Amino acid sequence: LVIGFFNILLITHLDYLLNNSMDSKQDTIKTSRLLLRKLKKEDAEAMFTNWDSDPEVAKYTLWKAHESVIETKKLVDMWLKEEKEGQVIRFIITEIGSDEPVGSIDTVRFINGVPEIGYCLSRKYWNKGYMSEACQAFINYLFEQGYKKILIRADVRNTGSLRVIEKCGFKYSHDEFIECRSNLRPESATVSCYELSKKK
Repeated sequence: LVIGFFNILLITHLDYLLNNSMDSKQDTIKTSRLLLRKLKKEDAEAMFTNWDSDPEVAKYTLWKAHESVIETKKLVDMWLKEEKEGQVIRFIITEIGSDEPVGSIDTVRFINGVPEIGYCLSRKYWNKGYMSEACQAFINYLFEQGYKKILIRADVRNTGSLRVIEKCGFKYSHDEFIECRSNLRPESATVSCYELSKKK
């Protein structure tokens, strides 16, 4: 039983290495079905259409669904500025063979040097395993960059995101009450906090 378990781990690891590769020169991460790439200014229209304007995607986030593409364009400008200043590590999620953005994944903040990550995915692509695939690839990327631990949290009501988090190997730490004073979404919520440490 033990030998079989480790054989499964070895096969899973080899499969991941074969199907996931990072091109550091072009700043892309490739998985079996997805290509994670850097944000471009012209992504705003597709971002607005595919998820930023969708109340269901925004439901458990700290931002409200955008009412106009102008909001999304301002967000893209802010994100590009953050990236240029080295404040964030961010990738746009696309399907292989299409450059259309279907989601995003990034470091939302750093706590004592430890990255906390977050993500969004167009509702059209839910329940396909895309978010788990992108999240696992991003985790691997961050560990390759030298980070030893990664944090993530999600609203306790967001069962879909919690499944992704647990599927990617994160371990539950604690629940936390957040009183959000943001003008974007002045609400409060309870979130479940998770962490994942790099294996030695």
